Amino acid sequence: MDFSHGFLLFYMVLICYNLGTIWFAQIVVYPLFAKVGPSDYVIYHKFYSSRIPLPIIIPGFSCFLAPIALIFLRPESVPLGLALANAACGLLGLWVTVALEIPRHDRLERGGKQPEVIQELIRYNWPRTFSISGSAIFTVAMLLMAFLPA
Repeated sequence: MDFSHGFLLFYMVLICYNLGTIWFAQIVVYPLFAKVGPSDYVIYHKFYSSRIPLPIIIPGFSCFLAPIALIFLRPESVPLGLALANAACGLLGLWVTVALEIPRHDRLERGGKQPEVIQELIRYNWPRTFSISGSAIFTVAMLLMAFLPA
């Protein structure tokens, strides 16, 4: 197996992992933010934030940026357009994270429980959830093109 096929397989594992974590965050974790009492909220959110770098932040940002590398490192049988679509999904997820989600997490950590901010966090996370889902679909297509006989 050459490097481009190995990198695609690595990315497949990464995107599948992130697909699970983003849907879990969207359906379970973020809605639970509203269930924490106001007096415990800042402590809860700081605890949450201190625990997510290894399982969420590092794989998440890797998931957003690796598709850019795939544009140049994809197997020959993977069309450029598919790699570009995948990279667009990654860049959308990155933009949502930096521009919309991180500022809301900061507001919750500084200001405590704010139901309207929690609802924004959930609402603005949908584009990121769909972008990661799109990347997963595109990556499955790339994998099939790279590994199935022509």
